[in-house]
Amino acid sequence: MYRILATSLLVCVISLGFGCKGKPEMVPQESETQYQFRHDGMLDIIGQDNKIKTSFKIEIVEKEEEVMRGLKNRESMEPDQAMLFIFPQIDYYEFWMQDTYLPLDMLFMTADETVFQIVENAKPFSEERITPEKPNSYVLEINAGLAKKLKLLVGDKISWKRNQ
Repeated sequence: MYRILATSLLVCVISLGFGCKGKPEMVPQESETQYQFRHDGMLDIIGQDNKIKTSFKIEIVEKEEEVMRGLKNRESMEPDQAMLFIFPQIDYYEFWMQDTYLPLDMLFMTADETVFQIVENAKPFSEERITPEKPNSYVLEINAGLAKKLKLLVGDKISWKRNQ
């Protein structure tokens, strides 16, 4: 009887000891990490009349882990900022909006940097695949509504450069 009482008391003391500790420090998981915009270069969108329609500060992503992350877990992007995806070879590179807070417009481009498809207003958190109509080498993600506002069209071209 004494042994049962002592064991029960010991369990209560241990439970109280662990229960009274302060809140454990929360360490953000990779999916919760906030990424900041990285200004890697500049990009112009040029109309078919060879005039610059608009310019963006761009974050360039080419490494597989950066491509997979894209704009996930980012809560905002300035109107003059964009993300340029550069792929190692021309292919059908699909996109989706899982864990992406921002509605986006996506411009799909061929190897010669010509826009062949514009997907407007991709829905945040959607797991629906966004599949290009033909193989692509580049994709530019901008804030939703900008493609229409800036009158970006299929046939426009991009010209970009990395920062030194």
